[in-house]
Amino acid sequence: MDELGIKKRMMFIMEEDYNFLAYNTFIILNGLGCNRKKGKLKDHRKISFLIDFVANGKLVDILEKSNRNDSINSVDLEILNRSYTNALLRIKTINQLIYTLTNEDLIYVENRKLDRLSVSLVKDNIDLEFFKGDLFKIERGNIKRLKEEVKRITILDISNLLEKLYYKHGIIDEQLFS
Repeated sequence: MDELGIKKRMMFIMEEDYNFLAYNTFIILNGLGCNRKKGKLKDHRKISFLIDFVANGKLVDILEKSNRNDSINSVDLEILNRSYTNALLRIKTINQLIYTLTNEDLIYVENRKLDRLSVSLVKDNIDLEFFKGDLFKIERGNIKRLKEEVKRITILDISNLLEKLYYKHGIIDEQLFS
């Protein structure tokens, strides 16, 4: 079975599958340089919105197109809208996942400020092959491209991140996070 087949077999309902969410969380944190020794991702809720961009390079393509001031067509807007909606529905699951991964000593939570946790990867407890093998090469490439399109992801507050990913494209008129 090829690598893509293995990944698909791991997934049940992508948006709710803990394996899918966990490995994309690891890829996001690693790709952004958020490990316990170096940096952290301020506000864990951002993971919910970043997952679709890591899993689907088409979303990064849309951002690249927008940042070049090319027009975004209605199909692209629908893809962005679906991503935004899925991410909102996924926030509670991400909260649960972060606490589970923290209890397993795979994620470190530094700042427990209300509902905004600063998180980083405990890289020593994850097999290094996970970050270097071919299985997640596409996802690692997507987070690298996303970092180029959205500067300072790790320290942006959630409302500014959502502005760059969704609001400026008219996905929603008012900001839900402040």
